[in-house]
Amino acid sequence: MVVRRATESDIPQVIGFTRDTFTWGDYVPRVINKWVKDGTAYVALINEEVIGVVNLVLLPTGVAWLEGIRVKPTYRRRGVGTALTNYVLNLARVKGARYAMLMIAEWNNASHGLALKLGFKPILNVHGGVVKESPVHHETDRERMRKLIEEALDKTGGYFCSAVDHWVCTRADVNYVLSVTRDVYIGEKGLGFDRGFSVGQPTTPIRMEMLTTEYGDFEEYFGRFIVYELALY
Repeated sequence: MVVRRATESDIPQVIGFTRDTFTWGDYVPRVINKWVKDGTAYVALINEEVIGVVNLVLLPTGVAWLEGIRVKPTYRRRGVGTALTNYVLNLARVKGARYAMLMIAEWNNASHGLALKLGFKPILNVHGGVVKESPVHHETDRERMRKLIEEALDKTGGYFCSAVDHWVCTRADVNYVLSVTRDVYIGEKGLGFDRGFSVGQPTTPIRMEMLTTEYGDFEEYFGRFIVYELALY
């Protein structure tokens, strides 16, 4: 088995074995073109047959974000997922990442088992889905925003997530959150950010896809997800 960076010629094979990963399909076929263009996707191959894929995003926070780990059905339970993950973890170390993080749906026992086997620890539970708009106070004062962000990070243990463009969570400090956030929303039961993240229940003035630390008023609920972390050093 060989693991290497994915190329454009790998895309049809990746789409072929990921389109029906779950009962609802899979998001990987929609994003694999971008991942390959960005140079962040890696594939496992046997005799030029693509049998696995993973995406690795190196964040400015020193976190390596792993997503879209998929193995072709006929090659599952043969160590492909472990080999792929170890490959990108080693690459992340070489690139200077201090932590690796990933997110797994609560019901996906096989993926939880892989993460735990590799040494990942669960650090945050989030709910994902499309949420309805809710009454909020839009905070614009920068110093007040800083205080609210400090309180939010205290509640999450120092982690911040985003559902804009793609789902991602990271270790974060106040300055990082301020650098990626323009709007902070105060709601009755949560604190919302324009990055599609709420600490507490969904809090947003517009309908949008969000990750939240508490269940709330979802228009379309995707489920509960566990965020895992692994120290790379």
